[in-house]
Amino acid sequence: MPKKIKHSLGRPEELSSEELLDRFKALKRFLEDNWGRIGLKLQRARQPDKVKMILKLVPGVEWCTPFRDHPAACLLKDGTTKVRWRELGLTRQQHEDAVATEDRLWSEYHGARRRAEEATTALKVVISQFEGAIGFFPFFRIAVVVAKQLGVEELTSDSNRLWASLQQARKEKQMLKERLLSQEAWYARNEVVRFARSTRYEKTPTNFAKAMAGLPDYGWLHSLRRCLKIKDKSPHTAVNFQLFKRLEAIIKKTRPLRIRKVETRLRTELLREDAASYLKAHFGPSWWYIEQAFDACVGKGISRKDLPHRLMAAIQDNLERGKTLPEQELAKRRQLV
Repeated sequence: MPKKIKHSLGRPEELSSEELLDRFKALKRFLEDNWGRIGLKLQRARQPDKVKMILKLVPGVEWCTPFRDHPAACLLKDGTTKVRWRELGLTRQQHEDAVATEDRLWSEYHGARRRAEEATTALKVVISQFEGAIGFFPFFRIAVVVAKQLGVEELTSDSNRLWASLQQARKEKQMLKERLLSQEAWYARNEVVRFARSTRYEKTPTNFAKAMAGLPDYGWLHSLRRCLKIKDKSPHTAVNFQLFKRLEAIIKKTRPLRIRKVETRLRTELLREDAASYLKAHFGPSWWYIEQAFDACVGKGISRKDLPHRLMAAIQDNLERGKTLPEQELAKRRQLV
């Protein structure tokens, strides 16, 4: 569980810098890897339910690190009920109280059941001493007296009462858990929309990751401001985003905009790269699939702003899909070396 630092009433609990940094780095990597597919759509999102639809455009998104290992998973959960921060905080506190109540009742029930079983066992030992004579009144009366002295009836009743209370507490906890998950899902997605609508910060993968890292514990602004204060000692730009930025720069300079000219300039730039270039080493062997992505965008009337996103999405789709043997052979012949 992430470590949190308690604040005064009405303030959000503070996540540790380490936890927040881990969340930020996972989200930054995810967003950079898939910026072509979802970046522009996230920037244009204006409804909370759209955020979930956009994220689901990434194949296997549920298994990506931010949604598998971190609370960003709430962005993919069901939840359509509008909620404010204070109401969400109240539900969260009610859920925590319900968990504590269940734990207390479980402990009390376990103790009561043990005492009832011990008393019942002791009574059975007494009864076994009379063997077949228990049906005679004097011996039956002795058994009744012993049972009363041991408190069998009271202890059993107490155990049953606590069991019923425990079951009710479990139902209430489950109900609150479902409500909390639903509220967190809507709140987190709405905060992403609020960031997308804001004009305070540039809409980059890094800033989106900072705004999303604290969700659903924080709102987007508090999350981003806290992330701005944390130093990432190992900054790394995903190779997919490096190619996206290269495409974006070429498209800005290409006038008039012609997709074939963009393709030629990208090829030229990659060939010009040093042999040790990670960008060339990563995409050079797959150039034939990149050519197919350009082919898919020709004649579509794609705007200058949309084109780097559409091209990068098509490139990723081509690179990640299954390949036939003839395709693999053609790709080998079309490598950039």
